[in-house]
Amino acid sequence: MKHIFAAITLILLSLAVFAEQPALDSNHSKLPPLTLNMADGTNIKTQELLGQPYVLHFWATWCPYCKKLQPALQKIHNMGLNVIAVSFKEDDNAFPAKALTNRGYTFKTAIQADEIATQLGIRGTPTTLFINENGHVVWVTHSSNPDNTNLYLNARTLINSINTK
Repeated sequence: MKHIFAAITLILLSLAVFAEQPALDSNHSKLPPLTLNMADGTNIKTQELLGQPYVLHFWATWCPYCKKLQPALQKIHNMGLNVIAVSFKEDDNAFPAKALTNRGYTFKTAIQADEIATQLGIRGTPTTLFINENGHVVWVTHSSNPDNTNLYLNARTLINSINTK
């Protein structure tokens, strides 16, 4: 009986994990062309990122859940996947890039992205988008759990898509 219970539990957990993880294909929505205003004064156009997968992490300096998730995003960045933190809903005196640097993170920071978040229908923090090399959003998560295995599964899938070409 214990083995049956364990097998059923494993099957249900597997279904839960894979239910969040869509296959990489062109049926997913394409990210519209965006211009991200970076904290260093430059701009990044998402059209220029075509050909490489990346992650957009919508967050705010006041968000404790974002702070909890960001160590995982740094690990994903260190794995070789471009992570861009996109700050929105900020207080007037916030310095998002400085907050990330002070926390030891090295991924780039876009600022004042309220209009972009609205355009994409993003309301809450954290919201993290995994985008493939064709510019399609292949996975969206609101998780703040840095141990969420789906974060790493999706990151590896995107990284492997680069390495197999």
